[in-house]
Amino acid sequence: MDRHEEAVMQLLTANGETFVAPKYEVADGWQCPAFVALRPARREVCVVEVSASGYPLALVNRINERVERWYGPLLAQLQAHGIVSPDWGVSCLVFVRDDQIAWLKERIKDLSGVHVLSLEQASSPWNWDDAVWTPDIDFAREEIPQRGAKAGGLTH
Repeated sequence: MDRHEEAVMQLLTANGETFVAPKYEVADGWQCPAFVALRPARREVCVVEVSASGYPLALVNRINERVERWYGPLLAQLQAHGIVSPDWGVSCLVFVRDDQIAWLKERIKDLSGVHVLSLEQASSPWNWDDAVWTPDIDFAREEIPQRGAKAGGLTH
């Protein structure tokens, strides 16, 4: 695990309710995502990718094949083990450099359920708003609440 993945893991688990499994092997012969995150209170499974690359083309291909390669096998495994039930949702959180966010979004075929966030913000816990440390954090907003900023309706 590199320092970028460590920073994202700290962000994901700061709320005290998210469990993460790094490099979880979803399917044989397919690249493991950086993490699989479970948020039981929200009944949500998140496949998480992290890239500090200046040209994350391989990441684009993995995200575009997420439903067949990650979601299907992952949900089947987790349901077979009794970890989740069929009513749980699944999404993909992607942490990339600020200068790659727009580039990446332009290349993803279907952005539904894909949330692209700033790796720089994820790596700066001293700037996180108090909301990050609560179950109220909602990664689907595609922002990491920052101190001194009004963040999408979260109470500060």
